Amino acid sequence: MQEKTVIGVIANEKEFLGPVILATGHSARDVYRYLASADVRMEAKGIAVGVRLEHPSELIDQIQYHSKQGRGKYLPAAEYSFVNQVDGRGVYSFCMCPGGYVIPAATDARQIVVNGMSPSSRGGKWSNSGMVVETRPEDVDGDLSDPLKMMLFQERLENDCWLQGNMKQTAPAQRMTDFVNGRLSYDLPQSSYTPGLISSPLHFWLPQQVSKRLQEGFRMFGRRSHGFLTNEACMIAVETRTSAPVRILRDYDSLQHVEVNGLFPCGEGAGYAGGIVSAGVDGERCAEMVNLYLS
Repeated sequence: MQEKTVIGVIANEKEFLGPVILATGHSARDVYRYLASADVRMEAKGIAVGVRLEHPSELIDQIQYHSKQGRGKYLPAAEYSFVNQVDGRGVYSFCMCPGGYVIPAATDARQIVVNGMSPSSRGGKWSNSGMVVETRPEDVDGDLSDPLKMMLFQERLENDCWLQGNMKQTAPAQRMTDFVNGRLSYDLPQSSYTPGLISSPLHFWLPQQVSKRLQEGFRMFGRRSHGFLTNEACMIAVETRTSAPVRILRDYDSLQHVEVNGLFPCGEGAGYAGGIVSAGVDGERCAEMVNLYLS
């Protein structure tokens, strides 16, 4: 293959010459599509998909502090962390938000994506967490050689969620025990999700490799933490943006792209970090390698 070299970038009609640290977020789908069209080597990467699970924060406090009085006056809002293996794939809680809110996080039209946040007070009436299932490229229909395979899977699932939400930002939702037992929820509890919820059979339309593992994972978590598996909890779809769906291939030592000189794929969006701290550390490493490249 003919050698390629990045000579800079053009932004706002200005040229910036030199090597490029490519440090996008993991939802920069326009960048992924551009790289694919330019034949910059990438590969599909495993992700995790699922839902936001929301409990009353008072209930989580009671469970985690083993007290009917909950956290009382001085203790902080309780957190939890669950992880298990179901049929060879991880099922786990992700980005737990005590006393927090479920928020809309779509980045384009015709999609619903949810995420979670906590204010510094941790004072909200609900606590939520992502509940997700490890999903690998071989778990999804399509060409394994397509580097955008998992991104396209995300997009299809987010669009399905939008259709289930009446083509608005009202999120499809289901009570937790109803989901485990394969029943439609005839009503839904109050929620922190401000655009509103609509009852939907998540157990039916979510990908089976996700829904079946979530059902079994919830049973396991309920046995481990009495009271956690309850119809007071509500599942809100869909959580898909846990990590980048691609890996932009780079050399192990130089951190440059394997075929494009001067291009340094970096951080979470390039598939080399899993959060704020690890992305920051990877950014430092890439900056050091750029310094060596220029010297």
